[in-house]
Amino acid sequence: MSGGVDSSVTAVLLKNQGYDVIGVHMQLWNGGGEEKPKGRCCSTVDANDARKVCDQMDIPYYTVNAQDVFEDYVVNYFIHEYLQSRTPNPCAQCNNQIKFSYLFQKADELGCHFVATGHYSRVIQDDGVYRLYKAMDQQKDQSYFLFGCTQKALERTLMPLGAFTKSAVRELAEEFQLKVAQKPDSQEICFIGVEGYQQFIEKKVPAELRPPGLIQLADGTPVGEHQGLYRYTIGQKKGLALKTKHHDQYFVTGFDSQTQTLIVGPEKDLFRKHLIASHAHWIRPIPSPSMHCKARIRSQHKESRCQVTRLEGDCIYVKFEEDQRAITEGQAIVFYEGDEVLGGAWIDRVEPQVAYAS
Repeated sequence: MSGGVDSSVTAVLLKNQGYDVIGVHMQLWNGGGEEKPKGRCCSTVDANDARKVCDQMDIPYYTVNAQDVFEDYVVNYFIHEYLQSRTPNPCAQCNNQIKFSYLFQKADELGCHFVATGHYSRVIQDDGVYRLYKAMDQQKDQSYFLFGCTQKALERTLMPLGAFTKSAVRELAEEFQLKVAQKPDSQEICFIGVEGYQQFIEKKVPAELRPPGLIQLADGTPVGEHQGLYRYTIGQKKGLALKTKHHDQYFVTGFDSQTQTLIVGPEKDLFRKHLIASHAHWIRPIPSPSMHCKARIRSQHKESRCQVTRLEGDCIYVKFEEDQRAITEGQAIVFYEGDEVLGGAWIDRVEPQVAYAS
């Protein structure tokens, strides 16, 4: 229970359905004791709100200290990816490594079979196979971040909010007289404070590991300087401070980590159709070595048709039918068939042209 309206309503719904409910709040990050700004979850206020809801419901409440595992699997991953000129996805990583892995260990210790979450997605069993689907409320759908769920995890997972709209959930919270009924949603990275992610990294990483460098066009023409590649992501336009004509028409299009060079160019250079991804995970067995489906390259990106071809190990090659804007290394690519989540992978390399025959 995060202390927000979604997990609180989830707990009430399940108790009303006859489940023996236990509230668990995961303490993930204290940020040196500083209170988090508005829009972040997992603060002391959130923990207190979760406890108050449990008291109101007359159910047990536990706080699980997961700060060490969260720092190892999420925070350190976040920093490492930026230092490798990749843009991380900490929410998907947290779901894979913490909420649908570590939390199940704690559930076993507490004697709980099911783990219920306030995620807006749906789990449906079909002939012994568990399938993950988008939420009915497409505006709140969180299925993109859950592509790493295993069959073992889904068999034990309850996501009752997948059938509700957000407005309906708030109405239920009012009906249940929950004090968090109108509490704003958390929308930012939970461990990043008001300073932003750049200063967060600078506090954690010595200056010699985040060197400055040149900003160049694709043909090698120098057009400025930067103070660290970690400050940029593919498609970024703000904060470039270029020393060239038409500087307001350039975007970040690539990185050369060997020379610490930031590559910029016109918007047309952002469009690609081909990528290589690794650590592919399929929620249910996908027998074909090549398939057609739709894919999303970012959480808010429009799904597009593509062909997925399996390579050696857990790598895949993806060819889109239409150009995609700003495919970004380090982000998750998630595959869909209608409303069903087939699985996903982590984008490793963007290809300028066809690299593998289908």
